[in-house]
Amino acid sequence: DGPKGFYRGMLPILLSTGVQKSALFAGYAGARRWCDQSGIPLLTAPLPFCNGMNSSVLVGSVAASTARTIVETPFELAKVRKQTGGCFRSEAGVFSLKQIVELYTGAGATWGRATVMLTSFFVLCDQSERAAPELMSRPILGGFIKGGVCSTMAWFVAWPVEVVKSKKQGVEAARYKGQSSLSILQQTARTEGIRGLYRGFAPGAMRSIMANGVGMAMYQLTQSLRKD
Repeated sequence: DGPKGFYRGMLPILLSTGVQKSALFAGYAGARRWCDQSGIPLLTAPLPFCNGMNSSVLVGSVAASTARTIVETPFELAKVRKQTGGCFRSEAGVFSLKQIVELYTGAGATWGRATVMLTSFFVLCDQSERAAPELMSRPILGGFIKGGVCSTMAWFVAWPVEVVKSKKQGVEAARYKGQSSLSILQQTARTEGIRGLYRGFAPGAMRSIMANGVGMAMYQLTQSLRKD
């Protein structure tokens, strides 16, 4: 395929990344603010054995996952179909209801993956900031640790669900029609083992470390410059 093959499916990611990141962080911040201002003890009191973390981190993670899923699913479907040689366009037409439904194929699995991944990510960030506040407040190093290390660890936790999502959105999606994400997960574990559940994790981890690490480092650096 040449160089073109290495970059197949890149355009949908480029188009969605900025909006997706903005939506998830806005959802997280808004939900946490609402929890902190609600005065509800269940949401504001520290959770046991969590080093002072409260439920607002978990509520914010779910809100972020939902916002990300709404924005990401159509673009993620287009990316997966492009990479596996399929087509994401419906025969009924681009602006038809069937096309909209088609674009949200695998939305449940995408939301499940995002919830597991983002909850792990925000909990890891919260705990790392509590454990090493000075280190994590450093604009570049702290940002790279949160973006590169915490996000990659979170992806490791969520990767089996990512595999399920790809199966439901890929060119062989018809094979899994009517099956729940849990049943596909169990089937993959039974027939392919751990190797099948973590297929593709190595390149995914390399991308996460570099893209998320550098992105978060630049974000914290610009935030520190703005405050100064």
